[in-house]
Parts: sequence; C-alpha cells; structure tokens
Amino acid sequence: MDIGRLETDAKAAASKHVINMLQRPDQLEKVDQYKRRVMRKKASVEAMLKTAMQSQLDGVRTGLNQLQTALQDIREIKHGLNEVESAYTSVSHLSEKLKELSVESMKHTQYASAVDNVKHIVNVPENVERARNMIDEGNLLLAHKYITDLEFSRNGLLLELHKQQTDSPTDRNFIKQYFSDVDQLSDALAKQLWMIISRTIAYVRKEPTILVTALRIIEREEMKDQYYIKHKSQLGFVAPGRPRKWREHCFKVLEEAVATKIEANQMEDRSGHKMWLVRHLEVTRQLLLEDLKVVKMLCEPCFPPHYDIVNRFVKLYHDCLSQRLHELVQDDLEGNEIVSLLNWIKLYSSSELMQHPQLMFDTTQLGALLDNKTVDGLIAKYIQTLEVNINEWLANTMKAEIKDWNQESEPEADSSGYFHTSMPVILFQMIEQHLQVAAQINDEMVNHVLALCIQKVTDFAIMYKEGVEAFKKQHDVTRKKNRCSKPIHAKYSLLHTLHDCHREQLRKFL
Repeated sequence: MDIGRLETDAKAAASKHVINMLQRPDQLEKVDQYKRRVMRKKASVEAMLKTAMQSQLDGVRTGLNQLQTALQDIREIKHGLNEVESAYTSVSHLSEKLKELSVESMKHTQYASAVDNVKHIVNVPENVERARNMIDEGNLLLAHKYITDLEFSRNGLLLELHKQQTDSPTDRNFIKQYFSDVDQLSDALAKQLWMIISRTIAYVRKEPTILVTALRIIEREEMKDQYYIKHKSQLGFVAPGRPRKWREHCFKVLEEAVATKIEANQMEDRSGHKMWLVRHLEVTRQLLLEDLKVVKMLCEPCFPPHYDIVNRFVKLYHDCLSQRLHELVQDDLEGNEIVSLLNWIKLYSSSELMQHPQLMFDTTQLGALLDNKTVDGLIAKYIQTLEVNINEWLANTMKAEIKDWNQESEPEADSSGYFHTSMPVILFQMIEQHLQVAAQINDEMVNHVLALCIQKVTDFAIMYKEGVEAFKKQHDVTRKKNRCSKPIHAKYSLLHTLHDCHREQLRKFL
C-alpha cells in the first residue's frame, strides 16, 4: 500500500472540496461553520474507528484465551489416555481369570430369558387352541393377540440361541417344531383377512367394523415387520416368516377382487345374444358407478390415511378395466361391437361415469383405457368391415333394381306423375345412418366413413350405368328376335331410371 500516494490523493480531493465550497466571496463568512462541521464529522469517524478496533481486539483476545484453554484440555486428555492405556496393559491377564464368570453370566441371562418365557412355553398348546377358536368365531383381533404372544416367545428363544457362540441347529429345529402351529394359525388368520379385504365394498356397507379390524391387524403386522428388520440389521437375527408384507399383499388382493368383479359380470357371449357386448359394458358401467360411490363416501374413513384409498381404488378400477377392454379387443370384435366399445370409452370420462356429480374423478392422469395404436386398429377394422357390408348391400340393391326393370308392371310414380323407385332414398338413408354412428365416436371416424361412402357411391354410379346399358342392349336384342313383344314396360323402366339419376339429392351428392 502506497501511503504517500494516498495522502496526495486525499489532499487533492480536499482542495477540490474547499474550492467548491468557497466559490463566492459571501461564502467566506461561513468558514467557521464549515470548520466545525468537518471537525464533528472527523470526531465521529474517529470514534467509529476506535470502536471497531476495540471490538476486533476483544475478539482476538477471546480467541487467544479459548485456544489456550483448548491446548490445556488436549494435554489433560492425552494424559488421561496414557493412563487408560497403562491400565489396560496391566489388566490384560484378567480376561482368562474372568472367563468362568463370563460363562456363568451367559447362563444367567439364558435362565432369566427362560423364566420370562416359561409361562408362554408351558401354555403353548392352550394358547394355540384359544387362537384357533377365536379365528373360527370371527374374533380376529383377540386371535391375533394370541398369535403375537406365541410368536414373540418363539422368536425370543431363537434370538437367545442366536446370541450364543455355539448355536445348535438341533435346538433351533426343536423350538421351531414345538411352535409349528404358530405358522398354521398365522396362515389361517391371513386367509380370513384376505376374504374380508376381497369383499371390501360389501363389508364397508354392512359391517365396517370387521373391515377396520382386518386393517388394524395388517398395520400391526407391518410394524412387526419393521421391528424384525431392525433386529436383523443390528443383531443379524432373522425371524421365521419375516417380513410378511401383508400390506403389500392387501393391495394385491384388492386388485384381484376388482379384476374378478369386472370380468365376472359378462353373462353371455356373441353366440348367446347379438347385443352381448352392449349389455356387458352397461353392466360394467353400473357396477363401476355404484362401487366408486361407495369408495368415495364410505371407504376413506375406514382405511388409514396413508393408503390414499380413494385414488388407489380409482386407479385399480381404471387399470383392471383397461386390461379387460384389451382382452375384449383380442376376441375379434365385429363392426357394431367395435362401435359400441369405442362409444363406451368415450362415455367413460363423461358425466355417465367418472365425471358423475357424486364422483368427479379426473382421469387425465390415469392414461387412456386403450392406447392410440389399438384404437386406430379398431377403426381400421371397422372401416374394412363397413366396406364389405356396403359392397354387399350395393350389389344386392343392383340385383333388385335389375329385377324391377324386367317386371311386366309399371314402376311407381310420384305426385307429379314421374316414374321413380325408392332406391336413392334408401341409399342416402344408409349413408346417413353410418355417418350418425361414426359421429358418436369422433370426427376422425366421420371422415373415414364419409370418404368410404363417397368412394362406394361413385363405384355404384358406374355399376348402375353399366347395368342400364346392359339392360338396354338386352332389350334391343329381345325386340329383334320377337317383334311382337311390347316394349312399353322396358321404356317405363328406362324412364324411371333416368328420373332417379336426375333427382336433385343424388345429383348434388355425385
């Protein structure tokens, strides 16, 4: 740091400041006032500097004192550690002398544990029978208490064996065999719990206390799982049958129950009723609507909050329904069945089901029931089936027209006396019906159907023209062979055909 340069810069700045203050003669009268102001400011700055220096000095002094104290403590700790090391060295031979005491202490610990568990050990057959009776009577909470006591007694004995350096497999097997009924009781209790969980909707309506009892037992088992997992990490002891993961199995049972319920409501198939899919989907809609109402209004108070049971049930129903719809798609659906399925998927997110006023579930986060590839495949298959049906219908219509041309009676006439047939009206009614069906699905479906209809009507016009020309040629040949035949009906047929081709509706469409 260049002190001389700093001093020069300070004098230059002061001179500039004085020049700015004394630019007019009348400002000389305020020189004393300026001096006093500068002196006060200088005194204030000096006081601040002194305070800051004093604070820094106090902090340095405190730090030095603490370092001195720490140094003294370190010296004392070092001295103490040296004394401990010397003491350990002097008593190293005591381990041999106290070996017998260690053995006796281990025996005492085992005896104490045996005394604590002897009551349960002696009463094992009686408690097993009590637990079995409680399960049969439906008193699951008390049955679980007996099973828990038996399990703790067994695991306590196994833990003591595990702590011994000479853990005998024979002793372990003897204890497991003696308590073998505990696992059987646990399986029997679990069977009752899964039966209750699988009928959650029914129990929550009529007997919610039974459902709550089952959930309490499941949560207690989860806590016991965590307890034994902690023992495993600390002591290396693995309790038989742990962890049971009953909560995870509970969710699997719920999923299986929902899937079974959705699949089981199909009462018939295509061979039994042509509207089988419509009826199956409608029953499914009613089932989902009623079940989800129960879930939203009644299940939430019965289940623990961390289950998030409402959203979990909604996702379960959505996923199982999606799986069921994919199975239906694999069954080679026909044309009208495809329309029914796609229309039902559109209805799924409407007020008829998930957006019902009592539900109002947002399905955007759940994904689509059918992926875009599957939907596109269904639409393509429907268009293909529709094309076959339209081709068949147009062919039959053409045959009927040709048959009408060869009849010996006059064609029908309209109110103006012009000959006509109902063919154009039926044709456009058929097209309109297909477009109305497509409009129930989406605009893309309408575009596909409309394009197909335009193509087929164009093809039909060519077919119709060829049919008329063939009819005319056949009529001319017949007249030449038999000059006595009367051509009047053939002329009528050609006239009503021309009139049909010039009707306003058909002309505009073509």
